[in-house]
Amino acid sequence: MAEYHPAFNFNHHPSVAEFTVSKHSYLAAHPGASFGYIATSALVLDIGAGVNPRILLLQRAASDSSPNKWEPPGGACDDDDESILHAAVRELWEEAGLETARIIRLVGDPYDFSISIGEVRQFSFAVSIKTENGMLPAVKLNPKEHQRFVWATESEVRARKINGIDLEFTAEEVERAVLLAFSHV
Repeated sequence: MAEYHPAFNFNHHPSVAEFTVSKHSYLAAHPGASFGYIATSALVLDIGAGVNPRILLLQRAASDSSPNKWEPPGGACDDDDESILHAAVRELWEEAGLETARIIRLVGDPYDFSISIGEVRQFSFAVSIKTENGMLPAVKLNPKEHQRFVWATESEVRARKINGIDLEFTAEEVERAVLLAFSHV
């Protein structure tokens, strides 16, 4: 039986229109770039009434690369993703079971990193999610990739600790993007 996934109906702010193209189109438009792969992350903020803004962080599975480290939902832009924005939306669904309502903006500058197959350019997007009667839906982790999640405030991210849990990020750039997400709340 095929696993359900939504139709990925979302909208986006005009400032991210350049990412409405496929990864192949984006790479073709940047022929001199040092990267050959694209990755995305979806920075989900809960800005509900009466709470300090909180961001969704996922802890990588102990059996996966960068074991036990923290990051926002995200991953590789696949060949069959309609666009780079669709890759971010799909990754949020696959890793946290959350549906994107709107891609709000690009957060920070993209950054490059190396993996065994080559150089990757990472784009981080602030997103809003579809709610259920104004309430946040339940986060549903993919246990092959992540083992737990937290909703952390900016001060908890800066302290790298929430409820006795140490927040060690997968990379400095990831932590920087997470903190930058709070700057426009």
